[in-house]
Amino acid sequence: MDFEFFRDLTGACRARFSMGHEAFGQWLSDEVSPAEAEALLGVIRELEERRREEFRKIYAEFTLLLSKEEAELAAHTLAFANDELEEGMAYYDDELFAGCGLDDLARVLEQWRAFIKA
Repeated sequence: MDFEFFRDLTGACRARFSMGHEAFGQWLSDEVSPAEAEALLGVIRELEERRREEFRKIYAEFTLLLSKEEAELAAHTLAFANDELEEGMAYYDDELFAGCGLDDLARVLEQWRAFIKA
């Protein structure tokens, strides 16, 4: 999972992720503050120490599900009805769902927290 952090023209912190993980970039950019990153890192520690089985949080645009080994992020717009599409058309949702290992998410959150605090 490749990613980069940068500041846009307005100075806002943004994240960009490689194909298949794009949803993490939007989620971090729009919904994860330093305090939220810290709270999620605490939840990840609890999951790794087996003090918690699962964690789910609903954000404005996404829902995050953490288990003992993996993280899944799904946009609320995934509830799109495919039967509304014309024949032969497909709904592109690769930017709306992403998953990774719990250790990868912890690494991303640590780096994101450090970047937006700087």
